[in-house]
Amino acid sequence: MQWFDKMRQGRIRCLALFFLTYMAAQSLLRAVNLLTSLDMVSLAAGDLLRTFLTGLVYDASSGVFFTLPLAILLWLLPTRWLNRKAGRCALLCVTFVLNAFLVFTLVALYLYWQEFHTNFNFISVDYLIYTQEMIGQIRESFNMPVILPSIAVAAALVTWLQGRRYPRHFEGKGRSGALAGCCAVLVLCVLAVKVPDDAWRDRVSDNICNVELAGNGPYGFVYAYFHNEISYPRFYRQEDGDTVKQDLKQALAAPNVTFLDGKGTKGIDITRRVVNQNALTRQKPNVVMITVESLSTDYMGVYKGSVDWTPHLDELAGQCYMFSRMYATGTRTVRGLEALSLAVPPTPGQSILRRPAYEGLATLGGAMKEAGYTSDFLYGGYGYFDNMNAFYDSNGYRVLDRLSIPKEEIFCESVWGVADETLFQQVLKAMDDHAAKGEPAFEMVMTTSNHRPFIFPEDRIQAKQGGREGGVRYTDWAIHDFLKKAERRPWFNNTVFVIVADHQASAAGKTALPVNKYHIPCLVYAPALIAPGVNDRLISQMDLAPTLLGMLGISYTSRFMGRDIATVPAGQERAFISTYQTLGYVEGDRLVMLKPGKQSSVFRIADWQKSRYEKLPPDSALEERAIAWYQGASELYQSGGLQNPSRQPTAGSL
Repeated sequence: MQWFDKMRQGRIRCLALFFLTYMAAQSLLRAVNLLTSLDMVSLAAGDLLRTFLTGLVYDASSGVFFTLPLAILLWLLPTRWLNRKAGRCALLCVTFVLNAFLVFTLVALYLYWQEFHTNFNFISVDYLIYTQEMIGQIRESFNMPVILPSIAVAAALVTWLQGRRYPRHFEGKGRSGALAGCCAVLVLCVLAVKVPDDAWRDRVSDNICNVELAGNGPYGFVYAYFHNEISYPRFYRQEDGDTVKQDLKQALAAPNVTFLDGKGTKGIDITRRVVNQNALTRQKPNVVMITVESLSTDYMGVYKGSVDWTPHLDELAGQCYMFSRMYATGTRTVRGLEALSLAVPPTPGQSILRRPAYEGLATLGGAMKEAGYTSDFLYGGYGYFDNMNAFYDSNGYRVLDRLSIPKEEIFCESVWGVADETLFQQVLKAMDDHAAKGEPAFEMVMTTSNHRPFIFPEDRIQAKQGGREGGVRYTDWAIHDFLKKAERRPWFNNTVFVIVADHQASAAGKTALPVNKYHIPCLVYAPALIAPGVNDRLISQMDLAPTLLGMLGISYTSRFMGRDIATVPAGQERAFISTYQTLGYVEGDRLVMLKPGKQSSVFRIADWQKSRYEKLPPDSALEERAIAWYQGASELYQSGGLQNPSRQPTAGSL
């Protein structure tokens, strides 16, 4: 007991002070984030109690690791050194560094919550991988000359307060006791890895914001780092292989479809010949698909959004064939590009664009090439981000990104890319080149201006720099300006323009999959070729490629899992919405959620605008169809069944 009393007054006291500081700071952050999201969280007493108590468990797990460097220092320094000025200075310096890191993570977590309304997850891991973009965005979005010194001052203040509570004199030899304390911390580290289960917080509440608040940022970051790819067979419900094959073939069948031999594909085979014939078949019109960064229907008057920041697109919509009920497959740009280019449902974890075996897949560009088109991918940023350049280059597209744009043409840019009008100028040049060669062109365009830090040229719109409204209004203006310039080109009347979002600006909501946060705009503009109209059928983002090919009258050999909505019987429409873990299948007013742990649940969508769901009993037939699509997508990718039919399939990796 005498040894314990001495340690309590010495090294253990230092560790306890830092650990309790960490715990208090995390709880304070949790409370602040809750107060900034009162309209999104559940305020029921039981939910709040579970949120904070569960949060303490994750905080303790993470706090043990934060305390470990201090424990090692206290073990390494002999008592006589700790009682000298140099030793005490070293102790306070290490404490300051740890506190600075703690305050930095608190600020980062606060800003991350304001942007995504989630704890650190796989998105934060991606941002860390692309350090240049992340640092650039931070510099352009936040006043770092103020934030960084403030962090240092806060860390110094906390260190001073802790230092006042540190023992003025460490007693005894201490090294053996400190070793025991250090070993105890190491044992706690092992327990901290094993004991908390990430699934525990799922039981906190039905409200997804409470679930996220119950987590711990550093814990969530480390967990996401090691769980960025998720095996479907291991973690999700499955059906018999023959059942999946039968369900998929039945769903993909159509009067203009003939199933073919997949030339050595293993397992499921959806290879088929799709014959499209109409007035545009012989014309081979050019196609310019503008994928707009984070363009939510919430911002568009024509989609009855809560605000109207797109006056030009609203006016244009009257001349377009508009899809009023299209739903994005995910919440990231790479997920949107995956759906638009590969016509495949989202698989757990990363987009296929960023996985192994992304080369030589069946893409929209490949189908266009089969019909005699030349395909380009144009991006205003650096295409190595999210593996975009490698993906499109290895799948038959010519890639033109930020590095392809002459320096003298760049007058406004952010870390994410050049102003959209500069990007569209490259599209005009590419189309002019193709027209001069007499070749039909498919231009896949990805914008960047509607992305934080929302920097755009002056004197274009009446909106402040640095805000979402300005980003949306500028992108709207830039598309309008591009189309006006295109009207003066000889190729305009034989060109189809498609304007579609990659995803909504935010997918945060009270549920795991808020359906209203996946609703995206899609306009097809070709005044000389396609009559205006409104298609109000439920359609997935991954259906756009086959639907567009049908509108163009282009026949092709397909391994798409998307369907031409014009050939889908009434009542058989469906859509896919997902996070990196939760997979959603929408059919009629029913939503099936598939989650790790082989869980599935069925809901009725009682309110599409507010994502209000009613839990329903299990529906085996509906769940079987949902599983068939997701299990099928996983197996097809793994076995090479999504590869371009003209290539020999190779196995993927899940």
